[in-house]
Amino acid sequence: MKTINNTKIIGIDHGYGNMKTANCCFPTGVCAYDAEPLFTSDMLVCNDKYYLIGEGHKEFDPDKIKDEDYYILTLAAIAKKLKAKNPTEAHIVIAAGLPLTWTSGQKADFRAYLMQNAEVDFVYRKTGYHLYIDDVRIYLQGYFAIASFASTLKGVNLIADIGNGTMNMLYMIHVKPQQGKCSPRNSERINEPSPYGRSLCRKRSGS
Repeated sequence: MKTINNTKIIGIDHGYGNMKTANCCFPTGVCAYDAEPLFTSDMLVCNDKYYLIGEGHKEFDPDKIKDEDYYILTLAAIAKKLKAKNPTEAHIVIAAGLPLTWTSGQKADFRAYLMQNAEVDFVYRKTGYHLYIDDVRIYLQGYFAIASFASTLKGVNLIADIGNGTMNMLYMIHVKPQQGKCSPRNSERINEPSPYGRSLCRKRSGS
């Protein structure tokens, strides 16, 4: 996390298996409740709803904005990141990534999804947060793992981003990413059952 002009820049990897920042990693799962659930050790409360973070396992879907899950997980990721410095109110710029084959088609929608609230209040692990989401920057997923030495990659190179049952491949020819060399099937779910099975956690009332 970097701070520039009192604004904190936080990089978040919205994976299908895990959410990641520079210093934390947690399962990409969330269960929503209308009433406070029994177990609350990793609970986020927002807009009078209760969310258990890391519960269940989110199924693969190329459309990450079709429900509220990734938004809630983003708030949790920011809170985990801020915890190290202990601020509970902050101006935030989110840096997120999308695979090359999805970047042009989903960049604007994913940015709008993460910026749906310019200000947001929530409670995570019994600590209240007030965030100002100043901006969201969407970058080419995987590229920044090699950005510091990309200029040295002469000829043809293949960068493989292997996730939880997914694999995104980025072709580099003479230092330049090649969108035309990336087949959409490279970003699809590998056709094997997840060891976690199907997610059974959706919105339901607490008992």
